[in-house]
Amino acid sequence: MDKHHIFKNYETFILFLLIHVGSSDYSLKGSEIEVILAKMEDYFPDIDDMDQLRSKFVSLKDEYEELSDSDINHIIYHNYLHYKKGQINANRIMNDLQEVIMADGFIHDMETKAIDAVKKLLNIRESDL
Repeated sequence: MDKHHIFKNYETFILFLLIHVGSSDYSLKGSEIEVILAKMEDYFPDIDDMDQLRSKFVSLKDEYEELSDSDINHIIYHNYLHYKKGQINANRIMNDLQEVIMADGFIHDMETKAIDAVKKLLNIRESDL
């Protein structure tokens, strides 16, 4: 995946954001993974097999872990530009990201910084939420 990668669908872009924020404290915990998988059930209703959802999650997580911070930011920004014409739901995205970082009961400074960076990259202002 290069820094100009555009996901085939909006839902995979959202999954990428969930993985990004969950991984921002350098450790994706089990509770965060469970929240992400629960979110995936909503974003991918056509996939009713949990093994398929887990496989999709693991595959994207593995790809994510190979990227540099700069590439991650580029991917988020380019996908935002691609999907902003009607599919970006700022409230839902931010709520879902918050749920992921709160899943382990502790909000790390790096997670807060990641959320703020996503807001900036997605051009989300507090008034949009």
